[in-house]
Amino acid sequence: MKNILFLVASLRKESLNMRLARVAANNLPDGYGATFFDLKDVPMYNEDLRGDGSPESVRQLREALRSADGVFWTTPEYNYALPGIVKNAIDWACRPMLPQHSFAGKPMNAAVATISATNGIRSLNDFKRIWNNCGGFSVTTFDFVLQLAPSKFIEESGVESLEPKSLASLRLAIDHLVRAIEGDGGAVVTANWTAFVESLP
Repeated sequence: MKNILFLVASLRKESLNMRLARVAANNLPDGYGATFFDLKDVPMYNEDLRGDGSPESVRQLREALRSADGVFWTTPEYNYALPGIVKNAIDWACRPMLPQHSFAGKPMNAAVATISATNGIRSLNDFKRIWNNCGGFSVTTFDFVLQLAPSKFIEESGVESLEPKSLASLRLAIDHLVRAIEGDGGAVVTANWTAFVESLP
């Protein structure tokens, strides 16, 4: 059984993005399971604590990333950019960088749920750019933004889901991540990272 780690970049108890993540977790293909990690206990990044002195919640986050076959984030867009909780988690997760941090070469996809009819894509673009620049591997084809999100959730047999068109788009986003995992899409990134480390004096 392969494992997809779900990370939600919203701390609100019943956030739209937590709801979207739950729907996604319920729509994984056969052979895949979901793990959730709650970011609420991860403190603000402190360079003095980046190594062995890192808080326990940070060590748990790094281990969750290392043990996952892929990562699926759901995130809002705040003030036309990604939320601070995302950048904070990435800052912790990619340190110490050497010899290989916790998500180097790790396949990742992300989706945005928003009440807006127009916003969301800027958060997603920022997200994937930063993930890639830090040595991760993000799915680049097809970006899924669930706009007007409150109107898109439905209930089927007592389980929350999405209306058919939105659900099809969410499943496509999941399928793209699964293909990246099955095709070892992050292998070149990992190899380049290793070569870079070996080249250091």
